[in-house]
Amino acid sequence: MLSMPYFAQCVMCFRTAAAQQLERSRVLNHGILVLLIPPLVILFGLLWMAHRRRSITSPSRVNKIR
Repeated sequence: MLSMPYFAQCVMCFRTAAAQQLERSRVLNHGILVLLIPPLVILFGLLWMAHRRRSITSPSRVNKIR
């Protein structure tokens, strides 16, 4: 039930892209990629910070320091 609006939006985007000319479809695809970059950078940044923090506070590293 919760996923129905998401499928509707995908169909809307698909039909809009299919109705456009080839060049406009390319522009739409590039726009989607541009909009995808910031969330991916944020996600990878958070994962990197979590990994760095985990490796700094891991018990094996703390025992080596002492």
